[in-house]
Amino acid sequence: MNKIIRFYRGFLTLFAIALIAVGALFITYFIFPFNKDISEKYKTLKKSWELYIVILKKLGIMNVTSNDFDKIRNIKNSIIVSNHTSLLDIVILMSIIPDSTCFVAEKLARNPFFKGIINTLFIVEGQPLEEWLFDACNKIDNGLNIIIFPMGHRHTKEEFPRIRRGASMLAYKSKRDIVVLNVDATYGFLQRHKPAYDAGDDVVVFDLKYIDKFNTENYLAQNTDEISAKTYITKYISQKIYHLDK
Repeated sequence: MNKIIRFYRGFLTLFAIALIAVGALFITYFIFPFNKDISEKYKTLKKSWELYIVILKKLGIMNVTSNDFDKIRNIKNSIIVSNHTSLLDIVILMSIIPDSTCFVAEKLARNPFFKGIINTLFIVEGQPLEEWLFDACNKIDNGLNIIIFPMGHRHTKEEFPRIRRGASMLAYKSKRDIVVLNVDATYGFLQRHKPAYDAGDDVVVFDLKYIDKFNTENYLAQNTDEISAKTYITKYISQKIYHLDK
């Protein structure tokens, strides 16, 4: 019986993944051409992710819980950092957090299904340092939230990848607050090195937690040395994401 359930859930998951590609093409060619306002495009994207999460819930694939929904929904013009155990992390966060974007792998920016949306609304990795910093600062100066997974790739709960300095560099440059979130799942769904069809045999529950907020401007007013400031911020992110300060 478990094998039948797993096969069925795996089939639904593959269907849901294909739905993202179809949806991306539909938005690119049938919605964006008639919507020239960039802020409206971000709202369209958020509504699309909201609808996608509803579909995943209706299919019985996953659910999202949190005691911090109100706090998370009210994050404004900040750098958001989080752990990254599933491909769905970014979908969940962008469906809840308004006016948000994130960094996307360069290969996805060339993907025929996703390149229209990605090159319009996201920050593409692989650019020279000054270019992506300029792009990210420009977006955050225009009121967006920027979501970053500072370890650079997905990981399991038992793994603690080294935190990269991109988030601290952006915080130093933009002087925007850093909000630390945690996404915890009941099953290792869409994890790194696991097949996409492995959805387990029960609804995967993702629980979101608002961990902390770092006031970058206040910190930099008292700590002006660039190297030590970035080092401190990177250490802070690592401690909060991996709960090393407890």
